[in-house]
Amino acid sequence: MRELADFVNGIQPWHWWTLGAILIAIEIASTTFYLLWPGIAALLVGGLKFLDPALDGKLAIFLFAVLAVVSTVLWKRSSWGRLDHAQHPTLNAARGKQYRGRIVMAAEDFAGSHGAVLVDDTRWRAITVDGSVPNARASLVVVDADGTTLKVRLAI
Repeated sequence: MRELADFVNGIQPWHWWTLGAILIAIEIASTTFYLLWPGIAALLVGGLKFLDPALDGKLAIFLFAVLAVVSTVLWKRSSWGRLDHAQHPTLNAARGKQYRGRIVMAAEDFAGSHGAVLVDDTRWRAITVDGSVPNARASLVVVDADGTTLKVRLAI
């Protein structure tokens, strides 16, 4: 037990600063904002430990835990932490549904109501909803999507 107490009390300010830098670097790579606040808390505790080298190690760890949790919760409950996702209503929607209303080109002659269309540089399976049988290079409008199949009709 004595070794653990010596270890905890032996944590230097640069240890905290290193932990803070590592957490912030991981946060930059992940962009979740969950490690930003613990990283900042570690930097702050390192600053406290620098200003008061006699700061008890257990108290420093307790301060780190409290600062990390409180700052993360406050951030997530703030208006900045709860960005309005309504700005991008199709952001997490199925990719195919984002194409509703777009004009696309038939990649080949449709066989019955089934065929393929080109959306930008991507080939998608398609099915016509109006019973038409489009020829290659026909202009079609995306009406809906069902998984990876686009539902299309002839463009007017």
